[in-house]
Amino acid sequence: MSNNSGWGGVRKGAGRTPLEANKKRKGAKIYITDKVKEDIAEYGLGKSFSDKAVELINSEIEKRMKQ
Repeated sequence: MSNNSGWGGVRKGAGRTPLEANKKRKGAKIYITDKVKEDIAEYGLGKSFSDKAVELINSEIEKRMKQ
C-alpha cells in the first residue's frame, strides 16, 4: 500500500504531473577544455552549469539560423 518511489503520495492523482516526452531533458556527454568550461560558467545564463551550457548553445543556434 505504501509508495516507495519518492514521488507524490498514495492517493490517486497525488504527486507531480508528468512532463510530456518531448519536454523532458535528455542527457548528453560532451568533452570540453578547461577554458571552454570557464567561459560557460562566466558567460552562460542560468543557475546550474547545465543550464548555462544549454543557454549558450541555444543562443548560438538561433544566431546561426538567422544567417
